[in-house]
Amino acid sequence: MYAILTNCCDFRMIFVALLFVACTNSPKPSNSIVKKNAKIDSGYRWVKIYDSARWPKSYNFQLLANDDSLIVMHTKGTWVSADGNEFVKTSLTNAINNLAFLDYVQFQQSILGLGYFNGNIEQFSFTPTIFQTTDYRNWHVIATTSNLPKRFFYHPFVFDNKIWIIGGEDTSQQYADIWYSVDGIHWIKQNDNLPFGKRSNSKIVMLHDTLYLLNNDVWRSADAIHWEIVTPEIIEGVEVFGYEAIVFDQKIWLLGCNRNTLFSSEVLVSEDGKIWKEMHAPWQPRGGIAATVFKNKIYMTGGKYGGTPNHPDFRYDNDVWVLEKIQ
Repeated sequence: MYAILTNCCDFRMIFVALLFVACTNSPKPSNSIVKKNAKIDSGYRWVKIYDSARWPKSYNFQLLANDDSLIVMHTKGTWVSADGNEFVKTSLTNAINNLAFLDYVQFQQSILGLGYFNGNIEQFSFTPTIFQTTDYRNWHVIATTSNLPKRFFYHPFVFDNKIWIIGGEDTSQQYADIWYSVDGIHWIKQNDNLPFGKRSNSKIVMLHDTLYLLNNDVWRSADAIHWEIVTPEIIEGVEVFGYEAIVFDQKIWLLGCNRNTLFSSEVLVSEDGKIWKEMHAPWQPRGGIAATVFKNKIYMTGGKYGGTPNHPDFRYDNDVWVLEKIQ
């Protein structure tokens, strides 16, 4: 079974790949979840803007945004929109190749591609090449080699005008360290043996000048170096992972959550990383989605669902949904 999954290239989260084998029907939250989490006030609404977007149905790609553009960083290329409705494909290719292992990161009015990954978890090649684009049409190689840590399953983030990497893994182990770079080329290990221990696939967001690191637990930091635990479990007694985390309307939003091996369309929302509320979303359950905030709305697309005896075929998505605050 594992070999079949690796051929599907669902590597951003090994556990996410396994959960697809366990999913059968669109699940509803268990009674324990409903009892332990309140519903968020109905001051928001989801609106579908596309049944099928211009990019192919897929998962584990990225949505990025700045003041002027919404950017789809897809395995098959790049699409850009100035208004969130009309998308145009540009000449920008997928420079880092396997988006299940590596991420793009926005930094100083540009997008950087950190490394190049080819293959799967059983057999691959990795080169620490650093790519940069400022026009979403052309890549410039700003370093053919670098001391970028040779690992994967991490999500770079920007803080204090630096790019940071926490944890991740390679073929032998996970890591509990933190690195930063002021240019994406030269990397410095800032600390090791961080208090939350070895881990990969952590999502890091900033809310009210505080960094939050999210897996099934939540940690926070004011400086990226010193961390304290917020809660050992996002939902008590329920394992939550495989989601995309973003900040919108002064809250942390988790979209595409896996809960005890089942995906749900319920979104989790928190104002402090400790107390979480639920919101129902009308889109079909899925994992590996792409989401970001653009023009004061959450945009969500992509994802994958399926892979069980009762539902052997995978469903890939390219519908586009927007969450907006009701005035």
